Parts: sequence; C-alpha cells; structure tokens
Amino acid sequence: MTKLRLSLVSFLFFTICITVTQAQDIFLTPLSKYAASPKTGIDKLAISNDGRLIACSDTKGNIVIYDTESNTIVHTQKGVGKCLLLNFLTNNNSLIAVKTDGELVEYALKDFAKTTRTQRFNDPMLVTIDPNQLFITSLSKKGLIEVFDLRANMTQARIATVGDVKNSLFMGFDRFGQQLAVINNIGNTFSWEVINQRFLRELKLQSGEYANSRSVIQSAASSRGADFFAVGMQEVFIPKGGLKAGQQPERRNVLISYDWTTGQENKRISLQYRIDGMTMGPTSSSITYFCEDTRNIFLVNLDKGEIRQGTSIDEKPSSISLSENGSILAVGSAAGNVYLYDVIRNNPSEIRITNPPVNRNYGEETVRSTSLTVEGKIEGLDRINALFINDQKISLNPDGTFLAPVELSPGKNRIRVAAQNSSSQVIEKDIYINCEPQVTTKSAHTTQSANYKKRVALVIGNADYSAAGKLVNTVNDAKSMSATLKDLGFEVILLENATYEKMKNAVYAFGDKIQDVDVSIFFYAGHGMEVDGVNYLVPVDADIQSHLDIKQKCVPLTGVLNTMEFANDEGLNMVILDACRNNPFPAGKRGGAGLARVNAPSGTLIAYSTDPGSVASDGTGTNGLYTGELLKQLQTSQRIEDIFMNTRNSVERLSEGKQRPWEEARLKGVFYLK
Repeated sequence: MTKLRLSLVSFLFFTICITVTQAQDIFLTPLSKYAASPKTGIDKLAISNDGRLIACSDTKGNIVIYDTESNTIVHTQKGVGKCLLLNFLTNNNSLIAVKTDGELVEYALKDFAKTTRTQRFNDPMLVTIDPNQLFITSLSKKGLIEVFDLRANMTQARIATVGDVKNSLFMGFDRFGQQLAVINNIGNTFSWEVINQRFLRELKLQSGEYANSRSVIQSAASSRGADFFAVGMQEVFIPKGGLKAGQQPERRNVLISYDWTTGQENKRISLQYRIDGMTMGPTSSSITYFCEDTRNIFLVNLDKGEIRQGTSIDEKPSSISLSENGSILAVGSAAGNVYLYDVIRNNPSEIRITNPPVNRNYGEETVRSTSLTVEGKIEGLDRINALFINDQKISLNPDGTFLAPVELSPGKNRIRVAAQNSSSQVIEKDIYINCEPQVTTKSAHTTQSANYKKRVALVIGNADYSAAGKLVNTVNDAKSMSATLKDLGFEVILLENATYEKMKNAVYAFGDKIQDVDVSIFFYAGHGMEVDGVNYLVPVDADIQSHLDIKQKCVPLTGVLNTMEFANDEGLNMVILDACRNNPFPAGKRGGAGLARVNAPSGTLIAYSTDPGSVASDGTGTNGLYTGELLKQLQTSQRIEDIFMNTRNSVERLSEGKQRPWEEARLKGVFYLK
C-alpha cells in the first residue's frame, strides 16, 4: 500500500520504524502514454490540483486537455498560439494561458468556454504565477517586470530590472509568494520584493570548482514547499595552457541548491548528464529532471546526495511537470506524446499483503477484535536479512512468505511492515486499521498515544503590535499552549511577539524539524487577516496602511501549509488558528474581517477560533475564550474530533452564540493525543 500523502495543515501522527531511512526515496510507476499533438513538440505542461486533468501546449500553439480518469482527450483548442505559461487556477476551476504575444486567456473547465482578459503583457520573455495564485508576473525582452493582479484584473506593479536579464531562463517565487527571483543563462540571479518593488540582491551562481571556467545555467526550479531553489549548471572550462588544435572545452554538470533568504549554497551534486528540464517535489528533498540526449528521467534525493535513473522514454523529452499533490508526474516529448507516471515513495510495491486487505485510505477497514494476523509475501527483492512488523522482528519463510499476530489499540492503528536487505536498504508498507471494540478504556488510549512518540509544535503568540493596540491574552495563550503540549510529549518552538523575519525563520526551522516526525502542530494566536481569499498572519512589526502592505509585510498562511505539506508529507499535521481578532488595520476594499475558509486535503485538520468572516473574543481572563476552552479539552483522553467538538460547544455556549469555532477536517481514522 502506497504511503498516504497528507498535504497541508493538520495533526500529524505516524510511527517511525527503527530501520527507516531518514530521507525518502521516490519511484516512478508508468500509468499511461497518450498522443497529445502527433509530431509536434510539447513545450508546456500543467496538472490540476487533484491530478485528474493534464493540459499541454505544443510548439504549434495548440492546447490539449486530457482526463486521467476516462483516459481520453476531453478538449482541444487549436491555434491558441505558443504559450509561455499554462496553469490551472484552483479556486476558479479554470485553465489560464499566457501567449508569446502577451495575451492572457482563460478557459472554464466546466464547458471550456474561453475568456480573453483585458491584460496584455508587453513583449514577454518569461511568465510565472505565485504560489497563492494571486499574481501573474512577466519579464519582457527589454527587462521590465510587470505584475498583474488576477483578482483585481489590473496591473499591480512595474519593476525596472537591474543587471543583465535579457538572456534569462527562469523566473519564480519563494514559498511565501513574496520574493521573486530571475536567473539568466550565465548564473546571475536577481531578486525583488514584488509588492513594494524593492530590489533585494544580486548573486552569481557558479560552481567555483575550476579555474578559467564559465558557468552556463541549463535549467532551474523552485518549490512552494521548500526554502531553496535549484539550478542545473554546466561548467565549461579551458585547461591550463589553453585549448590545443581540435580540442573541445571540458564540460562538467552539477546540480546546486541555494537558500532563498541568504543566497548561500545548500547542496551540490555532481551529475553525469546535463539537466535540460526539472521539477521539484513531491518532498522538499526531491528533484526529477530529464536529459534530452539520453532520453532518461532521473530522480535526485538531495538529502542523500543520490541520483538514480527513474525511467526512460522512447522520444526526446521536452517538458516536465509534477501535480501539486505530488502524485502524478507528466513528461512531454518532442514527438508530441505525454508520458504519465504514478509517483511512489520508498517503493512499497515489493511487499505484498494478503491479509488483512490493504486499503489506501485511513479508516476504511474497521475491526472489533483487538488482535489480528498479518500475512504477506516479499516479492522481487533478494538478500532480505530482516523483516519487522511494528518494530518487532519476525520470521521470514524461504519462499518469502510471512505470518505474525499483531495487537491493536482502540482507534486508528497503523501496522508497518518493513524489510531490510544486507545493504541496510529498507522497503516498507503500511496498513491502516480502525479498531472499535465494544468497550474502550483509558489505558488503551494511553497505549495508542504512546506509539506517536516524536512530536513537534511551533507555537506563536503576538500581542505587542507597534502600529496597533496591544492584545490582551495572545502571549498567555501561546505560553499555556506550549506548556500543555510539552506535557503531551511535544518538543515546542515558542515565539512571543515575533517580527516578520522571526516568524519566517521559525517556519523554516519548523520545516527542518518535522521531517519524519509522528505529530506536528502549528498554533498561532494574534492578528490574522484575509485579502483576496488568502489568509495572513500579522507580525508585531507590521505597519499596515493598505491591502498591499498586508501582502508584503505579513506571513501568508499558505507558506506554513506548504512547509508542512512538503516537510512532513506522511504524518498527520494540525494547524490551530486563534487569529480572528477584531483588526484595527486598514485592509482596503479587498480585505475582510476574520479569516477565509481553506479547504483541507485528505487526512488533515485545520481549526479556527471562529467561523469565516467573523472575529473572535480576546477574552477577559488569563486566556482567550477559544484557547482557554481548547486547553481544557486537551487535558482529557478523547478523540481529536471530540476535542474540537467539545471546545466548539463550550465557546458557543459561553459567548451566547456570538463566537462559533469551526474546523475543516478530513481525518480518516480515530486519533488520540492522550
């Protein structure tokens, strides 16, 4: 059973087997191949958020949309023109395209009706979209950056560039959607704060290993869930003494990742083959790239510094894209075909479970007994020298079969089968079972919660706002939550009255800590605001005079969610937001009171102190009303759903219906913290 991917925010539970390697490996399983534009190269690919629709544009200017469920082409739009950007808009249920002539068009996915926006970019060379899908940004051939606001349908900013950007090959945003970077073909990198058009820095990306060398950038990529961007670089250098007659310069290929904030090099990996195109994900340490000459797709694990050939295709690859949920990889070819692959982590397919039935979802297998027998077989892997079920070593028969009893606790159980070979490589498969006996005891809850040993939380409380009145209880809320979570076994990062930089750095540090943990929580108490459907957390040093200041000087919640999605993709995460205070900041016509609703993906939980568009009470006691009641419920052994249900009922009763907490939860099992 493939490990379940838990994206966004939420409560993160999962038991780490003692033989598990720290960095995940990625494997590709072929799904299908279809002819999108026969004999015409595919130059752009886009995948819908749920992985169902694949859109591609070809070199002749046609757009083709393919449905992966029906395995059919559902729409072809001919003669659109060559595209510089192709992207699905999650909220609008539409596909947008920016053509080389600068025209911006939009297609409704319901009936594929075309809408031409009034915006026309001036002679664009590169076009990108930010992670929040608020802005489309273009770089013109004359070096002008233009930022177009999709919600307002107008130009937000124009930025005159510095340095040589006329031969640029990459433009992209950081995970928060607030910094923009442009990289030219010789490794010069320029970055700006987009909203206020402030130039930040210029970097020279080069390998620095060889004298008399020149760096040539072949490809670059950024990720909405990582704090670095990556470049595929080819170092061309002249041997000492110069080239002899008929001698060619030596070329060496390298993949280098750079920190978004500092521009410092993070990781360097030497490559045999040139990177002609790449994409980052599904984890924060994963990169997939192709080489046109070899027709191979390569998989890179940055943490391990390893490169593997994932697969090969029949034609020269020309484009590559990964779905937002990290489940599907699409590769376009110069012959007009699109190859689709299922992205699998840690190769779980080599352990076959025959009993109980393997289910890809949490909570869909329910048993009444507190014990069961696990049966299965190891297939297609030699030199297995150890087999574990939930960290307990079991016997493996000569034919690869195994059988072992497993005790269950009331609620959600994960059974992990792990096989280790003589090279200490580990493959794993997880089974998820709900155990619902007739009588559930507190000691059983305690036993289950003890399985979730590694827990990390980031807790932030902001009160002393420099440009607004002081909040009464938010720092107290953070301190109390920190103490309670420590009692529940969490390692806690606590910030009080955090500035913008401290909040962003804490999110980075949090992302580093929650890789391969069992439970992670993000808790925030303070001012929160919504602008254009995006939620922002307000630092204490934010001087907000307009909705533009909010976008630039506050931390978008999407940055936190992306961090948790990529760093802790297999755990169960939770975000708790007591951030709906009555804000004194001017938000303009496009800002709203309270926070906007965020759809939680499968297996996640997002908790809000009050319902969308409303504001919460700061309270008159030691803690705010919502956090105070939540702290009480955390002290009781009960299901997570009951913790928030009981908190919600108490808050509504005490506020006489004026404050109505709510949760966006798609948990697929029964979970306990205590």
